[in-house]
This record gives sequence, structure tokens and C-alpha cells, in this order.
Amino acid sequence: MPWINQNKCVGCGVCIDVCPVKAISIKNGKAVIDQNKCIHCGKCLTICPQGAIRPNSENSSLRKHQFGGPRFGKGRGRGRGGY
Repeated sequence: MPWINQNKCVGCGVCIDVCPVKAISIKNGKAVIDQNKCIHCGKCLTICPQGAIRPNSENSSLRKHQFGGPRFGKGRGRGRGGY
């Protein structure tokens, strides 16, 4: 799920035009992503001239929601197979 680094965003609106589901809008001069509409296509990540739109892997507050929640990576270590 992409997020916007508000310190880098200049509100140019290029990301709005490229979003196929119109999940991005400008509020208070900065881009905002509606995470309920976003389909995670990544088009906004590559088009932003300021590099303000980032993947959630770079935001620790969003990272825990990736891959099924905070339980990811805390299995029993069985590796492949062996079930």
C-alpha cells in the first residue's frame, strides 16, 4: 500500500492523473491516497517527480499490515513441507 511523504509532496497532481481508480486527491496542497480505493498497482510510485509516494515497506507504521498482519514471520519455523 503506497503512502505519501508529506515533506516531499509539492501537490503537483501528476499522481492523480495516473491513478486508474482515482484513489488520490489533493488536500491542503498535498496528495492523499484513499487506501480503501487503492488497488496497489504502483503507477503512482513510478510517476511522482518528487519521489514522495513510497511503498509501505519504507514506513514502519504501515509495514505491520502487510502480509496478513503483525503475526507474519512468527511461525514455528517448519520451513517447506513437513506438514
